[in-house]
Amino acid sequence: MKTVHCHKCTKELSNNEIALNLKLLGKHIGTLHCYQCLSEYLRCDTVRLQELAEQYKSSGCLLFQTNYTA
Repeated sequence: MKTVHCHKCTKELSNNEIALNLKLLGKHIGTLHCYQCLSEYLRCDTVRLQELAEQYKSSGCLLFQTNYTA
């Protein structure tokens, strides 16, 4: 199993965190962030980011259907 870590704090990232980074920052970004570090970067609440991830996932966004850690 492949592990992906936050660029800033080195926390292991979940599939939803990876997909949300790609959705919000673009598919060609060079670094990925956990919810906490992404919330600092975007200056928003971590709960809001988690809600957004669930919203995109439930709406069928293909980024959230891909398994990035396999």
